[in-house]
Amino acid sequence: MEQPLYNEYAAQLADQQYRAQYETEVHFQKCFGVMDELFEAHDYLIGLVPENGFRFLDLGCAPGGFSSYLLQDARCQMGFGVTLPSSLGGFPMRLRCPNFLLQQGDLFELGPQDLVAKEVHVCICDAQYMRNEVAWDEKYTGVRCRSKQHGVWALLVKQFWLGLSRLLPGGMLIFRFGWRDGPPEDLATVWYKQCTLRLFALLHDLFAQVKDVKSDHFNALQSSFYVCCSGFDRRKFEDREVAKLLGNTFNYLVTTRIGDPNQLEILQQVDSIRSPAMMSTFDEA
Repeated sequence: MEQPLYNEYAAQLADQQYRAQYETEVHFQKCFGVMDELFEAHDYLIGLVPENGFRFLDLGCAPGGFSSYLLQDARCQMGFGVTLPSSLGGFPMRLRCPNFLLQQGDLFELGPQDLVAKEVHVCICDAQYMRNEVAWDEKYTGVRCRSKQHGVWALLVKQFWLGLSRLLPGGMLIFRFGWRDGPPEDLATVWYKQCTLRLFALLHDLFAQVKDVKSDHFNALQSSFYVCCSGFDRRKFEDREVAKLLGNTFNYLVTTRIGDPNQLEILQQVDSIRSPAMMSTFDEA
């Protein structure tokens, strides 16, 4: 005869799995829909990717909505994805496709030399910082940063470090970003704006076009949006040693003893290439 305690535990487990599966499906459909909006906003990448075929790298790819959309494009030759295993706190992967290669691993721990993907025309950076969150089977128990801001910026910089190391000349970078809207005297807002200015100054320096796209259907009330950078200048990336800058910034964020994120100095080397036009653009935002 089954014990009531066991029945209660089994019911809780079944409910947890159902909710996780539902959230995974919602996340999959959201990413698929967002990619459709991004394609529409960029004339379905005509002139931005080779017509004879393109390859892509999707960092933080699970459950696979972005990759699924790209793989249905007749021009897509091959896709690569990196995701945290669900047993370590990541989302489960719903995508199975013969021309898609999935690499499981923690983006905090992978280096450019560890990536299976080689040269790609499109890179997507949409990994989530999973500290103290349950995505599927377990909580994330990997690299611990001193604060959420430490972790969010470390993961974003790490994705750029990995992705740009594989991006071909003329390639396209797509990532999700969030704007902090606070009073001008708020120290956290001042710090966040400074980091944002540096980040976008770097992107404007490396890409011919940087365009933000706000979804009309998904997360419309949130401050997050997607940024599409096209026309990657590979030579400038190498000449300016941007990979070294990103790598050093990532290592600084995960090893620093500075606990207050408002005191972190992120990408300060970029200040030398910030233009007055860039400053006025963000002042008006």
